[in-house]
Amino acid sequence: MDSLSAHDFSCPVCCEIFKDPVLLSCSHSFCKECLQQFWRIKETQECPVCRRRSSRDDPPCNRVLKNLCESLLKERKEKGSSESEELCSLHSEKLKLFCLEDKQPVCLVCFTSQQHDNHKVRPISEVVSSYKEELNTELKSLQEKLKHGETMKGQFEETVQHIKSQADQTEHQIKQQFEKLHQFLRDEEEATITALREEEEQKKKMMEKLNRDVSALSYTIKYMEEMMKANDVYFLKV
Repeated sequence: MDSLSAHDFSCPVCCEIFKDPVLLSCSHSFCKECLQQFWRIKETQECPVCRRRSSRDDPPCNRVLKNLCESLLKERKEKGSSESEELCSLHSEKLKLFCLEDKQPVCLVCFTSQQHDNHKVRPISEVVSSYKEELNTELKSLQEKLKHGETMKGQFEETVQHIKSQADQTEHQIKQQFEKLHQFLRDEEEATITALREEEEQKKKMMEKLNRDVSALSYTIKYMEEMMKANDVYFLKV
């Protein structure tokens, strides 16, 4: 990769690093979008470099070149990130020390400068190790709290489930007892109404008999009163 220049990975049309490179039959490669745009403008499917016509509307992807370009971009990104993190912005020296007063990384030039005169410094690796140890201690504490919280949560969920189960069971028992009570009351209601109807029917029959007896008695009295008024001969004939 180091023996190749950026030019070797640049599209001849846009002069940028290849994006989705495609390979023509003439062995020239271009960004897929650059080639399609070139063809649309020219209204002919020819190579932008050698002008040789292409027989394919959709040239194949140059996978080898694509992988190389992706590796190059990744390497550039990592190199830029590494340089921005490790070099001092003032002196372009590597940041190897950490100023305890200013709480920031410094290079050797910064350390010897007046700005950091009499400041206590430590190697960055030592400070990072110390900070990581503190962070790890805090992390373990938080993990213990989380573990305890999850245990409490699990116990609480079990308690809630147990209470719910008991509540459901008690509710079922209450409904059963009240259903028995309701059935008992319905039976009592039916029995009481039946007894009332029977008593009513009995009283009705007694009233009917009493009416018949009264009617018969009234008829007898009336007959006897008429006999008392009859003459002696008729009275004796009866």
